[in-house]
Amino acid sequence: MIVDVNEYKDSGFQESEKPGELEKALARAERLINLVTAGKCGEFDTLHKEAQKQLKFAVCAQAEKYIVTGFSDDENTIDCKVKIGDFSYESKNNGVINSLSPAALSTLKLSGLLYAGTEVK
Repeated sequence: MIVDVNEYKDSGFQESEKPGELEKALARAERLINLVTAGKCGEFDTLHKEAQKQLKFAVCAQAEKYIVTGFSDDENTIDCKVKIGDFSYESKNNGVINSLSPAALSTLKLSGLLYAGTEVK
């Protein structure tokens, strides 16, 4: 894991009172952040120091969301409804992006970690 329990606690995020919940939240948060960043958590050691810092913050923010609101990923949330005449369209849960905490999403957007295009190395 890219964020351990001590790092999380030292960062000032809200802690859980239930034993084992913080570890579960961090593991689940890292899986979600890894998914939306196209595997950046798996490439953590090769990332720039600032990108590493932002990635850790996003994992902590997401873990805090799980601790505060529970482990639901809002799978049935409707993002968009469009109706024009007889045509109607409904979009549920814009991928996994809606499952992200606002702080994690903003951090990943601003740091460019949501970019999933081709990289040249």
